Amino acid sequence: MTKSYLKSSVLSVCLLVLTAGFHQVTQAAEQRITATGNGSVNAVPDLMRVTFWVEERGNKLSSQKTVVDNTTERLLNDLLKKDVAEKDIQSYQLQIYPQYEQDSDGKTKQSGFIVRREIKVTLRNPENYDNVIDLALSRGVTRVGQIQFEISNQQALYQQALIQAYKQAQMKSEQLAETAGLALTGTLSITERSISRPFMMQMAETSVRSDKVSLPGQQTIEASVEVVFSVKNVQNKSN
Repeated sequence: MTKSYLKSSVLSVCLLVLTAGFHQVTQAAEQRITATGNGSVNAVPDLMRVTFWVEERGNKLSSQKTVVDNTTERLLNDLLKKDVAEKDIQSYQLQIYPQYEQDSDGKTKQSGFIVRREIKVTLRNPENYDNVIDLALSRGVTRVGQIQFEISNQQALYQQALIQAYKQAQMKSEQLAETAGLALTGTLSITERSISRPFMMQMAETSVRSDKVSLPGQQTIEASVEVVFSVKNVQNKSN
């Protein structure tokens, strides 16, 4: 019985020691500071994306297709001569739709076909916009779609904004910790509070050339993070 009691006592002591150690670790882990930080980077959009449509209406499908194909080919060749890279031009497959009209009795009947092709162009020098629009319309483009301004290195700039946001959160935490007699010992977690989205500014669709396009000014790319820092007590030097 003595041996059994002795084993039980040793086990109880071990459990107490382990429990006390676990409590200390938990207590240390609870010493933390959470702070948010924001960062921003300014940039001017340097890309313009524009969509053209070449369309032909009629009741002779083969001849309509020929017109659209020829118009598209001339436009693509001229764009390449204007130093628009081949990778920046997307010419989509031919689309064919039935065209309807109402007769005198109010009945709807097919009157022919609409043959259409969509062409998307990326301009890496937005100042060439007017020349490209003039060229497209002179080659038979029937409609100009929405114009989108974008920042080509948006993701890299967003990463810069994230770094700024982290540094701000760190600075705020250091100030709070010093006030409370604590010191930062490490970073426990970082939560991104903003989503990286490519900047895009649109201009209205038009079927005719408007006045000179208004180029966008400087835009701001923003980021926000929440950071949890571990801290420790700072001993009083006077002691």
